[in-house]
Amino acid sequence: MKDQITQFFNNLGLFSPLDFTDPVTYFIPGFILLILGETFLYQIPQKLFTKKLVKDELSSIGLGLGAVLLDFGMKAISLSYFFWIYNNFRLTDAFGVGELSNLVSLQWNLEHWWLWLLVLIVQDFGFYWHHRLSHKIRLFWTGHVNHHSAKHLSFAIALRQGWFEIIYRDIWYIPFIIIGFHPLMISMMHQFNLIFQFWPHTDAIGKLGWFDKIFNSPSNHRVHHSRQIEELDKNYGGILMIWDHLFGTYQSEKSIKHEYGILTNDHSYNVFNIVFDEFGKMTKDVKNAPDFKSKMMYIFNAPGWKHIGKDERISVLQKNAK
Repeated sequence: MKDQITQFFNNLGLFSPLDFTDPVTYFIPGFILLILGETFLYQIPQKLFTKKLVKDELSSIGLGLGAVLLDFGMKAISLSYFFWIYNNFRLTDAFGVGELSNLVSLQWNLEHWWLWLLVLIVQDFGFYWHHRLSHKIRLFWTGHVNHHSAKHLSFAIALRQGWFEIIYRDIWYIPFIIIGFHPLMISMMHQFNLIFQFWPHTDAIGKLGWFDKIFNSPSNHRVHHSRQIEELDKNYGGILMIWDHLFGTYQSEKSIKHEYGILTNDHSYNVFNIVFDEFGKMTKDVKNAPDFKSKMMYIFNAPGWKHIGKDERISVLQKNAK
């Protein structure tokens, strides 16, 4: 069966995703244990385990399952154009791996630990801008908004992945491929980044002192998922908080209790409503816009921009709140 699937993608001129060993697969049992542990050790004792919470978490699991299927196909596409760019346009071999077999060699990886550290830094930098622009450009927000649509925060919400987002999220790594970083190392680190981002999705873990200043953590991510005006569009980092400190988007947790969710969209437990709601609203706004410039603004400006009426972009709301 594996050979047939690989041959199918090869016939299409694409990289077979079965040839990519996804580390996320090996962490699935750990994800399940963390979700169950949070349920029985935190949510039930704190009387948070309600019908609404269960519906939200079931929606998250549904979104996660859909994302897995879409991601399988997108890996074939993104790794294919990654390799094409790497083979034809890379600027240097300084970050190369030589033979692909080196990537599964323990000795080679131990000797080149510094390269993996460098890949972690550049991939996390790329993720930061992917994440930030997914909040600042409405077209991209249509693919990311569903991750923020739950009204609570839990480990299960980490599975609430946007389907549209999967289509465009890898383009931010193209500059690093051109520089000479190997496609498989970048793709592997992206998956490790996603694994790391699972555990910050919880209310059960408090502040962690110095750790919160350097790394993504539950405290930092509660701020990111908060719908309170002063906490919106903060803490975009996947693993490291250094980018938020450098670019002015870091905010430490000040609130004792957060209100989660988004400002404008209607809440729904239907997976397809969650996925397509914002895209449908954007399409309607573009259709009703009076001129070409306004149509483009509805697509590429920040969410909340309007050609008439109150400007509800987060930056404007925060400025007015001050």
